[in-house]
Amino acid sequence: MAAPNKLLFLIIILATASSIDSATERFNGSCVPAERAALLSFKAGITGDPDDRLVSWQRGAHDCCRWSGVICSRRTGHVVKLDLHYDFSFEDFLSSSDDPEDHSLRGQVSSSLLALSHLRHLDLSGNIVLGAGMAMPGFLGSLPSLTYLNLSEMGFHGRVPPQLGNLSKLVQLDIRNYYNYHILYSDDISWLARLQSLDHLNMGYINLSRVVDWVYVVNALPNLVALILHFCWLNESNVPSSFIQHNLTVLEEVDLSFNNFYSPAVPNWLWDVNGLKSLNLEANELSCPFPNKLGNLTLLETLNIAGNNVQGIIPGTMQNMCNLRSLDLSANNIDMDITEVIDRIPNCSWKHLQELNLRYANITGTTLQFVSNLTSLTMFDVSENQLSGPVPVEIGTLTNLTHLYLGSNNLIGVLSEDHFAGLMNLKYIDLSHNNLELVIDLHWVPPFSLDVASFPSCHLGPQFPEWLQWQKSIRYLDISNNGLVGRIPDWFWTSFSEARHLDISMNQLSGDLPLNLEFMSMITLSMRSNLLTGLIPKLPTTVVVLDISMNSLNGFVSDFRAPQLQVAVLFSNSISGAIPTSICEMQQLRILDLSNNLLSKELPDCGRNEPKQRNPSSSNFSRVKTMSSFSLRITTLLLSNNSFSSRFPLFLRQCPSLICLDLTQNRFTGELPGWIGEVMHGLVILRLRSNNFSGHIPVEIMELHDVRILDLSNNNFSGAIPQYVKNMKALTGTATANDSIAYDILFEGYRDKYLASGMGLSNDSFLVVIKGQVLEYRKNILYLMSIDLSCNSLTGEIPDELSSLGGLISLNLSSNLLSGNIPYKIGNLRSLESLDLSKNKLGGEIPQGLSDLTYLSYLNLSYNNLSGRIPTGHQLDILKTDDPVSMYISNPGLCGHPVPRECSNPPRDLPTNGASTGCLENGFSQMDLFLGLIIGFVVGTWMVFFGLLFIKRWSYAYFGLLDKLYDRLYAISVVTWQKWFGPRV
Repeated sequence: MAAPNKLLFLIIILATASSIDSATERFNGSCVPAERAALLSFKAGITGDPDDRLVSWQRGAHDCCRWSGVICSRRTGHVVKLDLHYDFSFEDFLSSSDDPEDHSLRGQVSSSLLALSHLRHLDLSGNIVLGAGMAMPGFLGSLPSLTYLNLSEMGFHGRVPPQLGNLSKLVQLDIRNYYNYHILYSDDISWLARLQSLDHLNMGYINLSRVVDWVYVVNALPNLVALILHFCWLNESNVPSSFIQHNLTVLEEVDLSFNNFYSPAVPNWLWDVNGLKSLNLEANELSCPFPNKLGNLTLLETLNIAGNNVQGIIPGTMQNMCNLRSLDLSANNIDMDITEVIDRIPNCSWKHLQELNLRYANITGTTLQFVSNLTSLTMFDVSENQLSGPVPVEIGTLTNLTHLYLGSNNLIGVLSEDHFAGLMNLKYIDLSHNNLELVIDLHWVPPFSLDVASFPSCHLGPQFPEWLQWQKSIRYLDISNNGLVGRIPDWFWTSFSEARHLDISMNQLSGDLPLNLEFMSMITLSMRSNLLTGLIPKLPTTVVVLDISMNSLNGFVSDFRAPQLQVAVLFSNSISGAIPTSICEMQQLRILDLSNNLLSKELPDCGRNEPKQRNPSSSNFSRVKTMSSFSLRITTLLLSNNSFSSRFPLFLRQCPSLICLDLTQNRFTGELPGWIGEVMHGLVILRLRSNNFSGHIPVEIMELHDVRILDLSNNNFSGAIPQYVKNMKALTGTATANDSIAYDILFEGYRDKYLASGMGLSNDSFLVVIKGQVLEYRKNILYLMSIDLSCNSLTGEIPDELSSLGGLISLNLSSNLLSGNIPYKIGNLRSLESLDLSKNKLGGEIPQGLSDLTYLSYLNLSYNNLSGRIPTGHQLDILKTDDPVSMYISNPGLCGHPVPRECSNPPRDLPTNGASTGCLENGFSQMDLFLGLIIGFVVGTWMVFFGLLFIKRWSYAYFGLLDKLYDRLYAISVVTWQKWFGPRV
């Protein structure tokens, strides 16, 4: 039998070799032609490939198995894997100047992929533009061999296609939509129940609020190991109140974070899934103590209950969780002493616990001695609590510690080298905003190599900490407000040449900025409020945010430029000369603050070389939108308190995205162009006060629908106030989200990114003349709603349309030449807090409607020609109680309280907003009455004179009567005189 068996074995080997040879000959080192054609067709649908991921996909390259991202079966040559994903995360987005969109494939997902019938693995994730504006392709449900499908973070919108339920072999499905929040949705996920092989499901950031049976669908997946449904709008209404028996015997990971369950009793089906190793219920608005059943999860290694409002959060049954490795109770209202919190953590897990996060949990206490028992800790966060007392030296024994966060407490005392002696693995440290002092030997070499070091408002100074020079791997460094004095050492710029975020602001550091600054890799650089001098050198090509305000810098280098710069805050320096023309090349610039400097001359005209208008002498030329072929993206331009001259800057024609423009206290002259309201139609703040602008206020300014602060005061404007003020919809108080952008903060597009890096804008404030004084507004500046046209030469009447601006808070028209009456409907300005109409030529009576302004806290009507009774009632009676007369001084025709002049007539019930305040009840005005009296007096007098002159009988009788009266009066006078003053006999 041995010989036949050997013969049979030899025949099998030869047959196998023959088939391999034939297969090799058939494929000839190449992939299947039909599949190559399908891939080329897919590439044809890609219109953009910024990273050249498909550069190897060429028609001349026959072996598609060698193409980037393509893997074929060695046995058959069929394409089994297509991986074109782009990796990015929110953390990468913060630490990089790159936009994920700049790396994404563009185009569309072609149905030619259906020709890849043997495809088992498809990953297109991270290409956020590839799916933008399109529905998730349902035809992918016709790829029968797929076991892995990842379409996450691709920007799809619309309904999740139920055809994905046809992928019966699918093991992993990831369609989370992190980038486009809640644009994808599904109201029926019953198709998931057909995926019986599924062990990993991620549908994060997909709106499932209308899915009522999701728990039962998930329970029908017996092989499910990981369930990730964060940010899915799940709530207590689509979770069953009771659940009889679960089928999730192998489930190990559940992430239901950022939903709206409100009560930990809602996900009650979880407490019986005894195999769970990871549970994430972060940010679910949970407000009740956790049930004791939490202790059933004895295999749990990771528990995250952060971002809720749970009190008494730690049940005693947690002592059963001896496998606990990571515990996150941050952002809750624990309201306990920290030693008590530690006692509630399972004692049996202390030696194994690796991550403990108690940040912002309303925890008190005076000791951290317990840390010596948590020997395996890699991350320890107790920041933003009310801890006090010293930091124990035992913290230096935690040799595994990589993250240490103690910031924003009331910790005191001195930290020495001993506190860091054993922290050789430390990468992240935050000691900010405590009363800690670091006393470190000048020659100390730390045992660690930090990535992130946050020391704001500590006490590192006055000498610059030399030990930092060894931290050359630092990506983020904040040593602001540390009392550092002296020159910045040269090693600082070389040691941190690869750092991405540097903040040394609010110290007393001096010296010049280095010439090699341009070779650094930083994204954000803050050096504000120091003593720096010299020129601003070339900036790094990577810098996005620059804050060097409040120093003594005196100018730019001639070729100042930074292609990635988006935020430049340089106010309060001594920068002189002109703004360099290279600003025209900064296409990414959004915010530029150069206020409080010595800048002069003209702003560069970025469109100077652009074709001129055909007929510049046309009367409509100023109204033409004279933008060049390109435009800048600046949203905020602050140039106040400089010496800029010339006319209104033509530079602004290239700034159609402007939201805030502040040119106050300069030397600009000439008329305002009409294109302000057309080119810069999105303006929210326009401040031109204290310049030399002249001419009429262009009517186009009234077309700025979003404007909330309009300040043209202290100029030489003349003519009438434009009638179309009612077009400024944001000031009417009736603008909706569709009519006016609800800017909570001027720089909202940057707040999350840069504040997350510890960077903020330093000049987020404005000085505003309001209520008779100069006030500084911070943060809530956009809620001010103000018009200030004071100190000009405006004439004519106050437009009645002003009364339609119901959202107006401050109105200042003082020191002009305005005449006529105060609008009788001024009482419609129900939000008004400050009204100044002083130093004009206004006449007539004060409208009774002023008494309807219940928020009014400042009123000045002095130095006008107002007359009549001063209205009373409501807020008017309590204004300026220390000197109420000053509100009405130099109006000689006014009477009544509080002026000394009494009114001769009793007070009348004057009408308010509905009718003219000068009208009487019988329908005749006071002017009609006065005119009638005068005419009657003149006519009556002339009738008497006419009779005496032309009727002799009347004249004889009249003068005879006068003679008799005279004789009688004379006789009486003589007798009376003699009686009282004559000599007595």
